[in-house]
Amino acid sequence: MRALRCFVAALLAAGMVSVVAAQPGGFNFGGFGGDLSLMVLSNKDLQEELKVTEEQKEKFKVASEKQSEMMKEWREAFGGGKFNREKFEEIREKGEKINAEIKKILDETLTAEQKKRLKQITIQQMGFAVFNDPEAKGGGGFGKGGFGFPLGEAQKAIMKEVQDALKLNDSQKSSIKGINADFTKESRAIFQDVFRGGFDQEKMAEVTKKIEKLRKEMWTQVEELLDDDQKKTWKDLVGEPFDTSKLMPQFNFPRQRD
Repeated sequence: MRALRCFVAALLAAGMVSVVAAQPGGFNFGGFGGDLSLMVLSNKDLQEELKVTEEQKEKFKVASEKQSEMMKEWREAFGGGKFNREKFEEIREKGEKINAEIKKILDETLTAEQKKRLKQITIQQMGFAVFNDPEAKGGGGFGKGGFGFPLGEAQKAIMKEVQDALKLNDSQKSSIKGINADFTKESRAIFQDVFRGGFDQEKMAEVTKKIEKLRKEMWTQVEELLDDDQKKTWKDLVGEPFDTSKLMPQFNFPRQRD
């Protein structure tokens, strides 16, 4: 478990992986950080949702190769729980440069409609973190008790855009904060209960399913707090529902012995 946490934490720090099925606190696979745009290169479900053309995919190849090389370098440097601060900073800086190159390619390749839909899915992916303070120290939308890495500028901009558009009053903000706290507590309990005894892929699928169900129930509570104008605005912001569990990165967990 420790080895996996170290590796995922390193990936998150570099923004190389975007994770979902929000579970703030503890070992986070949450609807927080990470840049969803980077997943357009390889996630088939996301490509299908955005209606990415074969011509666009061809333009993505160079960026995709750079991303694969970077992931390989991360695995070699930090696999097995290894961690070297100096090496970490070196690779992180390299990763940031590659991510910037990838985002430039995506920006030049995706259409305005695709970018709009990608933003809508990003808001869905961020979950309750979209209502957090984008300038808060100690992790912003990652939630307390998680990896604690700061949000990227793209995520901060989206959080500000959502909050400015909805114009939530103090009572709504307080209620949403309470719902978020309940979600954090209950999702952590699910995570700890399912993974008691170790990790494996089947358990990861079970966690994703249970937390996704909880997330939908909590979102219903949030939407009930909104007035008619806010509900219309929210609908425009998030668009049609997208199954964010399809964005979940796959980890190869060692099989447990009987």
